[in-house]
Amino acid sequence: MFSIVIPAHNEATRIGKTLRDYTKIKDAEIIVVLNGCTDNTEKVVVNFDVKILEFRKKLGKGRAIIEGFKVAKGEIVVFADTDGSVPPEELLKVVNYAKKYDVTICSRWLKESIIPVKQPLLRRIASRVFNAAVRIILGLKFHDTQCGCKAFRRDVVYAINDIKTGGYAFDVDLLYNLKKKGYSIHEVPITWIDRKGSKLKLIDVFEMFISLFKIRFS
Repeated sequence: MFSIVIPAHNEATRIGKTLRDYTKIKDAEIIVVLNGCTDNTEKVVVNFDVKILEFRKKLGKGRAIIEGFKVAKGEIVVFADTDGSVPPEELLKVVNYAKKYDVTICSRWLKESIIPVKQPLLRRIASRVFNAAVRIILGLKFHDTQCGCKAFRRDVVYAINDIKTGGYAFDVDLLYNLKKKGYSIHEVPITWIDRKGSKLKLIDVFEMFISLFKIRFS
């Protein structure tokens, strides 16, 4: 069995399709972390055979994922975005990779990756610039730290601590800490489909850049 942790903040319009797809995966424990939702996300989620964690106060994406990790029972633990941008068959490929490595991260920017529906140009530019900053400031030589699908062996999940940011820069913080601890991190190509409805704002991007310095120097 493996576990899929899905953090959700006001995702009533998108999470239904994702859960319809993911609940068809065999031997998967699905954990939805309701992260300060004020819409009908919970009413959608209760219709599926999934484990639900509810937090009335918004934790931030990263801290919501950590809470999901705490109750996950699978030998492999994956976190995935609510929008289902990573199809079920691709998620299974990631799980298979995770049997060989401590940490497996999906990348939209490897040449073997397939992106049938792309992000808007400004989002793509921002992603590339942020990734360049990650390389320079933190020394992480990955092509894509922000793709919302990452898999961890259970022993690695137990080692996740000392995370300084719970927001959108959580992925970088997580990878930086695990790399320092000597865990193997393998980047794999992915088929990834852009979905409308992203909640990432300009102020969030600015805070992500600031977070890189907090991660590096605090």
